[in-house]
Amino acid sequence: MKRLLCILLCTLMLVSFAACGEENSAESTEESYDETSVEIIPKVPVINGINISEFTVVYKNSADACSYKQLAKDFTAYIEKTFDIKLTCRDETFPPKENEILFGLANNRDITEENKAEYGLGGYKLVIKGTKVLIASSAPQGCNGGYEVLLSKIKESTDGVFGDMEQSGEKKIIKVACVGDSITQGINSTDPKNMTYPAYIQEMLGYDYYVLNAGLSGYSICTIDEYAYHKSKQFTESRELRPDVVLFALGTNDANPSANQPYKNWEDPQYDRTNVFIKSTNALLDAYKAANPDVQIIMILPASLFKVGADGWSAEAWTANIVKYSHPLLVQIAKERNLQTVDMFPWSQEHKEVFTDGLHPKDETYKTFAQYIYDSIKDTIKKPE
Repeated sequence: MKRLLCILLCTLMLVSFAACGEENSAESTEESYDETSVEIIPKVPVINGINISEFTVVYKNSADACSYKQLAKDFTAYIEKTFDIKLTCRDETFPPKENEILFGLANNRDITEENKAEYGLGGYKLVIKGTKVLIASSAPQGCNGGYEVLLSKIKESTDGVFGDMEQSGEKKIIKVACVGDSITQGINSTDPKNMTYPAYIQEMLGYDYYVLNAGLSGYSICTIDEYAYHKSKQFTESRELRPDVVLFALGTNDANPSANQPYKNWEDPQYDRTNVFIKSTNALLDAYKAANPDVQIIMILPASLFKVGADGWSAEAWTANIVKYSHPLLVQIAKERNLQTVDMFPWSQEHKEVFTDGLHPKDETYKTFAQYIYDSIKDTIKKPE
């Protein structure tokens, strides 16, 4: 009898422990459950009763490296990948259709007229009205802000049904001024809008950045020079931009020992060119600092020269002046001001093929030039908040 009672008692204890374990397991499962980990599968968008498959995507024409066209293509690619729906994508010259999704203020569309406004670089308005969807903006960077909002609404929708709505916003855009001479301007390029080093930098940085090409061929740093950068409208425009970042690529023309310009003789005490160069460089940098105290200035040090077409000009003598004067003085100033530098000189010596006329890149080789700069700054350049 005692043995039987002992067996019964042990059995009850085991049952109790098992129940307790099941209870604890249930509690553990309940605590680890996280609703945010459940993927929401978006439904096919239905805009005011019309399936998105019946819409045409229309984009505003622009020659910018970051364009409305690319946003429109990105959107159609997302719709095709997510819903297996292939949308027609056309520019603004395409005759208006009843159902349209518009990227930018496309012409000949009534809805764009009533939503025209002065938008900043990052400003946008997302409008759904009847059979039209519009992202109104003054720049592709702002349109990208509205595009991101539209995508998030589609991704977060549980039923995919959208009615009339309006939403305005301002996306923070990092403004970059490319300050420089002929290489920055894009001399030797057959497509100055898209095949210059600043245009390729814009493409590489993307829609969170606005890149201004403030280059001007033949211009130098020294204020005593006839073509001094501080006298140019490009200087005024780049300063008025109040840039967040300045890619400073001047100094090559200061080293040009060309005929009939005695003030470019670095050894003539009458002109004291070394001191003028230092003061002029600091004055330019101070001007950008005054326009935006938080500006990030990156010094792009001059490349080598290999051939100069102008009569009486020597690539060897010019390069020697860069090595002796411009380059070390810019390095000195950058060090004193704690500025990042990107040294194009040794890189250019190893990539002579980039400089197709001996002095400038051309078309696709501008991309190679820009790629080296981008790779050098991509981890240090200011990032979106």
